[in-house]
Amino acid sequence: YNPLKGIHYTDEIRKRSERKFKFTPIGGKERLSPNQVSELLHRAKVYMDFGPHPGMDRLPREAALANCIVITNKEGAANYDKDVPIPSTYKFGTFDVDRIHKLLVGCIGNNGGRDGNCRIGYEARKGDFDGYR
Repeated sequence: YNPLKGIHYTDEIRKRSERKFKFTPIGGKERLSPNQVSELLHRAKVYMDFGPHPGMDRLPREAALANCIVITNKEGAANYDKDVPIPSTYKFGTFDVDRIHKLLVGCIGNNGGRDGNCRIGYEARKGDFDGYR
């Protein structure tokens, strides 16, 4: 996650997750080199960004290229498919910690698909982003 954008939302997701997942900030107080950012994203499964999205953001795109599942809000440019062309399932118009947490569990865990669909976990969901890559 980007600790400089929408951190209050990310903190709510982290609290709800009760240490089930490892959340790693990309940068923040400690500046990361472009190589370090790329290495971190290639180890991650999900990238969350609940910031204002004033334009086409680099991090969500780089995360998708690194095979991350990208979860965003619909603020600013993220509301427009041409700027952040990810499936609508992964974009939230209103912040709902329970819905986002349920999606996160479905993306990472192997204990559930989405809305009754039998697709399970990260391996099944990462293909949803092929058009974004």
